[in-house]
Amino acid sequence: MFVAGKKRKAPPSGARTAPSARARTNTSLSAASSALKATEAEINKWYLLGTENARERQYRTSLDYCNRAIALALNENVRNARLYETRAHVLHKLGEYKRAMDDAKEAVIIDSNSTAGYMRIASILAATGKPKDALDVITKGLKTVHAQTSGYTQMDIQRMSIERQLDPTYVPRVDYRLDPIQRLPEDLAVLVLRLLDTRMLAICRAVSRYWMMLIDSVPVLWSRPQFTSSNAIQELMCQLPAYVKPRKLLSRQNHNIPECILRHVLEKSRGSLLSLWFPDGSAVTSATVDALFGHRRPRLSSIDIGRTAIVSETLINRVLNWTLSSQITDIRLPYRSHIGNEAMEVIAREASALRVLDISGCTKVRVKHMFKAWNSVIADAQGSTALEKLYMNDHPGIPELLVYSTKYRHFSNLKVLHMAIRDQGVLSMYAGLGPVMEYLQRIPNAQIPFPGLIELNIDGVWDATIASQRFESINTALLISRCRLLCSGLRRLSALDAAFVGAVLLHASLTDCFSTLQKLHLTRAAGFDSSMLWTLLGAHQQLPLVSLDLSGCVAVDAPAMAALISRCSGLVHVNLSQTPADNTVMAELTRIMSADNATGLEVVVLDTTDITGVAARDFASACAKRYVRTRNSKHARHVWRLSLLDIDNCFSIGSDAVAIVRDLLSFMQTRVLAAVPS
Repeated sequence: MFVAGKKRKAPPSGARTAPSARARTNTSLSAASSALKATEAEINKWYLLGTENARERQYRTSLDYCNRAIALALNENVRNARLYETRAHVLHKLGEYKRAMDDAKEAVIIDSNSTAGYMRIASILAATGKPKDALDVITKGLKTVHAQTSGYTQMDIQRMSIERQLDPTYVPRVDYRLDPIQRLPEDLAVLVLRLLDTRMLAICRAVSRYWMMLIDSVPVLWSRPQFTSSNAIQELMCQLPAYVKPRKLLSRQNHNIPECILRHVLEKSRGSLLSLWFPDGSAVTSATVDALFGHRRPRLSSIDIGRTAIVSETLINRVLNWTLSSQITDIRLPYRSHIGNEAMEVIAREASALRVLDISGCTKVRVKHMFKAWNSVIADAQGSTALEKLYMNDHPGIPELLVYSTKYRHFSNLKVLHMAIRDQGVLSMYAGLGPVMEYLQRIPNAQIPFPGLIELNIDGVWDATIASQRFESINTALLISRCRLLCSGLRRLSALDAAFVGAVLLHASLTDCFSTLQKLHLTRAAGFDSSMLWTLLGAHQQLPLVSLDLSGCVAVDAPAMAALISRCSGLVHVNLSQTPADNTVMAELTRIMSADNATGLEVVVLDTTDITGVAARDFASACAKRYVRTRNSKHARHVWRLSLLDIDNCFSIGSDAVAIVRDLLSFMQTRVLAAVPS
């Protein structure tokens, strides 16, 4: 009912009206749409970053970005096949085939037209040795994917490539301009391939059919089996003690060469084999030896059966009886307990030009029979053989060898003699040294048995801990001194664990050879003191030492060590651990690193010494400056670098000094061993 004079009140100007239901729905949809767009933009950002890093081969970083994109997509229930395709590609490059396969299958499930998913599955199957399954997958993909889809042509090309891989009669067309072996004349190509070891030859056979036919058609390439690349650095590292060898080198000593590879090498040699080598860890069967006997008799120059190679006594006897000839110059049979006197007689009779013999650990070989065997083939009792290197480590006949060598000249041409004692079980087989010493006393003016000796290894011979009831270790130093093993001209001496030798006998042994030594490893020698070292130094202004190991020689003070190092500008490896070495010694090492005419230290071991952080920092700084000089020099043959610096258990070096040393040596990849004191 209308009442005159009353009007409806108008709402105030600033008041808001309540929105309708439709308006509220549109607002919520708009907010959800903008949130979805923001999520898709975030996913696309991580996807693009992952793709860009994969293009630059930064696969680990790319995998991180792909994981973020996929995790965000799963949270928002977004299904995108491109994300899984990219991550499958990255995982394939990283070698994680199972995860890559799962992502590729997920991409195919999300998008049935995913050409990248099908191609990735086929590539993984082909890489894992399943080309037939790969062909089935790519054929199924071609039937499923539409012909107008991007990538369909690449799938068809991959299908033809897999079919060619399965076709044994297919010969690929090679662009000769891109193949260096085919561009070279065949004789030059063979010369290049002869520089490779056996493992690399096997890899080269898989490059192309032409390479395989060329390598298999030249038996000379397989004449010297070698499963590790030989260079000067590795040869030098093999001569060093175990504490300076890298872990990679130590892990490679057990080669574990498959038996099929050995048999393949012997088959491809076709009678032109020059070196017969059964590496450590390899298992040799009769089938392998039959492959050697299947061709004409080879003119072998060396036979090397590794210490841990699994070879039966029958097979070794077959090899020795069939291959020994006058061309053999190198025979290595270490730690073969079944090798006896009969084998030595065969070797002495057949291998007249033998230069290297390794019978370490062959406890059944009697030294007396060795002299008898060679006495029957040389002209007279005072004649000498051509043997230059003899390895008799862990052999019970070492005292007999020294005694017989003072009377007979059979092995007077020896240049390298190794008779280290590492196996304590061998010591029970030793005859007492008392009668041996009495016999030596009856020989007037005993001659030097090996006047041309260059390298001598007597590790453990002077160790007091090896004394037993039948082994009078008190006479070992006297025996070596009486036989005058450390003669003038000796260049390399290794006498680890020389704890028992007295000062008088040690001084008498080192006097003649100290000025010519290039390698001196004398550890735990209590009789080697400062006064002896000063006497040995004498008036020598320069010494040719390259490798020095005086670890555990606590009787030598720091000034004597510093004086020794100051006269050795060619030092490369130094080990003074557990000695009184202090900053004076470190200062001399720093001076060597700063000198331009010095060779440059590569391994420095100063474990448990009295050096301080200041001296360590100065040494690291000198090493860094030397590295920069050699790297920028045009006349340097190779870039020098310090491989190892051991300053562990040096409690005068603080954590800040250790951090500075690591920082100074980091760019030359030096391995720094230093425990930060708490």
